[in-house]
Amino acid sequence: MSKRALCKCCLKAQSTCICATIESIDNQHFLHVLQDPSEEKKALGTARILALSLKRSKITVGEVFDESLFDLQNSFLVFPDPPATPAELLAEHKEVNSESVFILLDGSWKKAYKLLMSNPFLQKLPKISIHAEQKSQYRIRKSPRDDGLSTVEAGYYLLAQLENNPEKFSPLLSSFKAMIDHQISLMPPEIYKQHYLDKK
Repeated sequence: MSKRALCKCCLKAQSTCICATIESIDNQHFLHVLQDPSEEKKALGTARILALSLKRSKITVGEVFDESLFDLQNSFLVFPDPPATPAELLAEHKEVNSESVFILLDGSWKKAYKLLMSNPFLQKLPKISIHAEQKSQYRIRKSPRDDGLSTVEAGYYLLAQLENNPEKFSPLLSSFKAMIDHQISLMPPEIYKQHYLDKK
């Protein structure tokens, strides 16, 4: 059986390529996504939208990362711990600068927590929380948490709140919505209803 042809840019099947939906965004703060290997080739992964859209971003795939490659004095971990500082407050208090790096963990909640536990230096970083104005729109992949977000949604809220400019980063959500809508359009309606709508 032949493998599906992949787009070399977005790494998705050519039939579900998202490149036409991508808009370049000049973000002020660098976004570094640490991605669990299980997410790298998932058809519905959203971290790639961030990497393609944001001028200042990168994805690093792995389970254990080299601490020396991170500026631990000017990096922040996006993680919903109770002591975490809300992103908008961090920006208001001028605790960030043009060299600050914000780290997102890309994986299921279980895998993201494993990344955190496997990398003690991440546990020492100041934690940042984000305020989501609505529940995740990831209609075909559910989080076990009510406040769970896809990686692209988390990136959107983080950057929008840091720069106080939701409109600037709205293309991230537009690309995300287009990807989900296209995937749903490929499903028989009864399958979508049975596996997703009826389980809400």
